[in-house]
Amino acid sequence: MSRAAAIAAGEAVSGYPHLLSPFSIGRVCLRNRVVFQPHFTALGHLDGMPSDDHVAYHEERARGGVGLIILESMAVHPTGKMSRRFVNAWDPAVVPGLARIADAVHRHGARLFGQLTHGGHTSLEKPPHIMWAPTQMPEPSSHHSTKAMDEDDIRAVIDGFAQSARNLVDAGLDGIEIKIAHDGLLRSFASPFFNRRTDRYGGSFENRMRLSLEVIEAIKAATGPDVPLGVRICVNEFTPFGYDTDYGLDMVRALEATGRVDYFNADAGSFSSYWMEIPPAAVAASDFRRINAALKGATSLPVIGFGRLSPQGGEALLAAGEADLVGMARQLIADPETVNKVAAGRGDLVRLCISCNDGCIYQVGQEKGVRCVHNPGAGQERRMSERLVGRAAAVRHVVIAGGGPAGLKAAEIAARRGHRVTLIERARALGGQVNLAALQPEHASIGEVTAYLEAAIADLGVAVQLGTPATAEAIAALEPDVVVVATGSEPNLPAGPGDATRMSRALGRQVLPDIEGLDRDFVVSGDQVLSGERCLSGHVVVVDNNGHWEAAGTAEFLADAQCRVTVIASHGMVGEDIEAGTRTLFQRRAAIKGITLLPGMSLAAIEPGRVCIAPVFSDADAIGWAKYILMPGEERIIEDVDWVVPVIGRRSREDLYLALKADPGLRHVEIVRIGDCVAPRLIQSTILEAFEVARNL
Repeated sequence: MSRAAAIAAGEAVSGYPHLLSPFSIGRVCLRNRVVFQPHFTALGHLDGMPSDDHVAYHEERARGGVGLIILESMAVHPTGKMSRRFVNAWDPAVVPGLARIADAVHRHGARLFGQLTHGGHTSLEKPPHIMWAPTQMPEPSSHHSTKAMDEDDIRAVIDGFAQSARNLVDAGLDGIEIKIAHDGLLRSFASPFFNRRTDRYGGSFENRMRLSLEVIEAIKAATGPDVPLGVRICVNEFTPFGYDTDYGLDMVRALEATGRVDYFNADAGSFSSYWMEIPPAAVAASDFRRINAALKGATSLPVIGFGRLSPQGGEALLAAGEADLVGMARQLIADPETVNKVAAGRGDLVRLCISCNDGCIYQVGQEKGVRCVHNPGAGQERRMSERLVGRAAAVRHVVIAGGGPAGLKAAEIAARRGHRVTLIERARALGGQVNLAALQPEHASIGEVTAYLEAAIADLGVAVQLGTPATAEAIAALEPDVVVVATGSEPNLPAGPGDATRMSRALGRQVLPDIEGLDRDFVVSGDQVLSGERCLSGHVVVVDNNGHWEAAGTAEFLADAQCRVTVIASHGMVGEDIEAGTRTLFQRRAAIKGITLLPGMSLAAIEPGRVCIAPVFSDADAIGWAKYILMPGEERIIEDVDWVVPVIGRRSREDLYLALKADPGLRHVEIVRIGDCVAPRLIQSTILEAFEVARNL
């Protein structure tokens, strides 16, 4: 059962009585238990002021039914900005911009808190500014060291928290949250590993907690007793050197004992365990229930649960008494209408987060605006929101050839425009390459991209013809006004019987790689492996010239099938372009499963029973101008090879498009192409392109 189906089943049984029930934090009443968690969006202006995109981003989630929004981490001091795009909460000039966000959120019945932080020893900038810390040392995941803070610095930070809180209240926000969580100064002061001081801010547990407690007192003095104050708390740092859950709960008890804290927001991990603070699909959502339950058991205050929570998972968490509210960030990035949909009994139409981290975390980590691989409007709500898709002036018959993610997205948006849409797909199932990707270990959730789209086009009445080859004749018979070609791509290996690129290659539009031995019968594509067309055994060499999951995930699939797997990659790492936390977990699993990773090696030739490889860098021909030319090193041999799986690029299946454009019988038909049949690439790009093309039909 897919997660969307599970949500629908949950509605039928319960209707989400806990998730949709009201709740109060102090004097602030919430219409339901869903919290849009604070997260860096990189939507701020470079001068530290909120932007119009900030307003639209949060208004979209408020309109979608969420009960509480907690604004992203905002800096309380100039030295505390983890990015140039952090909002300057300490500056009174920020008040009008924050007020516009508050007004937009309140207009739709949601409440708004704001999270305050000092980045401390963590930064997204490369190189960073001078980073402040309790003790001079780099965060272990970083090469950059820090400044050990003086007491004057500590006082400046405390004053910054107080002034920032006052600014948020002046802007009309309903509450404050401070961050003693996966990054930032307050956690580093509380952490025995990061805080080695021997003055009154270090040494004992009480001294390590002193800064956080003084910050809380300063905020309460600045805002008064009626403004709720919460703490995002890292319960477990999840590192060999960091603190564990028992220590984290001691922190919770010390904070609650002040009588100044109104709720706790669960959190875990650090920059050195990035995959636990923003868990990818490989980290089971169920693993976080233990953290939520432990926190709830240690405090009498309300708890916001976290950890890849879906509506169904959130309802279960509340029903079990393991949290009082349900925190969601990426789920509401993927589908701002999540709450409204489940409230209306349409959980089958929820666009579920797939926890890939490619569009959200990977983007903001580069200080680029937040995005989502299958919600094109994320971070671009003023221009790209699906709410802005209007009805077309004239209804046309749109025929779409190809039922992968691009074709499905085009079908959805064209149908929302009011067009009559027919989608034809040669396979017996929709989904395209996503169906193969979902078979890779720890990657099943990517199937939710096309599962949502299938549900959406069914709801919109799109006519689907499966098992129907798309030919010029078949398409002409449908009498289309518009044809959208979305026939995808295929591995760029010597042609097989299903080759859909002969015309393109004959025209010189495509070319095969010039590698000896690619045509041998023990050379197969990743598509053949994942589809089950070829079942491999023995020693398999996978060639990663893809840098993403097509190679890395296929290698892991083969290892799980009991093959001995060696992966060579011409770049610096296998899976080099995968988001860092996700890639780290892949490398950990590769070590556990005995996969041999050989980066910096290029494929030279494939011979019977062996593969010839060469180092990308060498000292060959390093004389004169030749020293500026990368020359491969001396060839090495991988012996006893049974199979080779080269993931060395894909080619667009564009022959249908070329045939349609050349067909005189279709000269009055608008013909466009989208997705991989334009250029093979990642799913985020193809879905965005499909959205943009379809909304202009």
